[in-house]
Amino acid sequence: MKKNILIAIVFTLVAMFSFTITSEASSTQVMWGKTELKKGQIGKVTLYADVATYKADGSRGKVLPAGGEYRVYTFRTDIYGGEYGLGDGLFVNMYSALKYETPSKAKLALLVDSSTKVMWGKTELKAGQIGKVTILKETTLFKVINSVDGGEPGLEPIRQLMPNEEFRIYSAKQPLDGYVPMYGLGGGYYIVQNNTMLNGVSVKYETPSKAKLALLN
Repeated sequence: MKKNILIAIVFTLVAMFSFTITSEASSTQVMWGKTELKKGQIGKVTLYADVATYKADGSRGKVLPAGGEYRVYTFRTDIYGGEYGLGDGLFVNMYSALKYETPSKAKLALLVDSSTKVMWGKTELKAGQIGKVTILKETTLFKVINSVDGGEPGLEPIRQLMPNEEFRIYSAKQPLDGYVPMYGLGGGYYIVQNNTMLNGVSVKYETPSKAKLALLN
């Protein structure tokens, strides 16, 4: 019994001093419609019907299905007017049932550094994020834990969040039945929403602007 208590204390201390919610250093994809915009790409085609492709030697390639979007890397002229090069040695005739587009300057600018993060204040804006909170006064961070004896799950206090810290928010709901509404910080971590009967106004909640969200698409 004492051993179990000691282990629980150790894990709690580790969580208190090691818990951080940080931005992962991952490359951001520059999406353009259904496809990712790539360096060296000059445009894309959207197919209105099934379209046959051709190889560099003029022989037939595979048939691409209607509705698909494909990156275009080259354009070459031929006796039929011209062909868009899709990469991997495949081409489609420019007069096929398709729409050809070129990327906007704004999209191309994002390729200057494909690892560019979309920053929002002190944190990186992530897909699936619905907002962020700025801590105004000391607030308790909780984590959902399962009961070891098969009882109902509960919330365990982890540490105190300090004023001016910012955190991403992925949900705004009751994490468990019978609890007050809370903001979900991801990973099973929660903080209480502003409640005048409990802790007053302790956090500032904001949602991302349409301009910020557009940078993620």
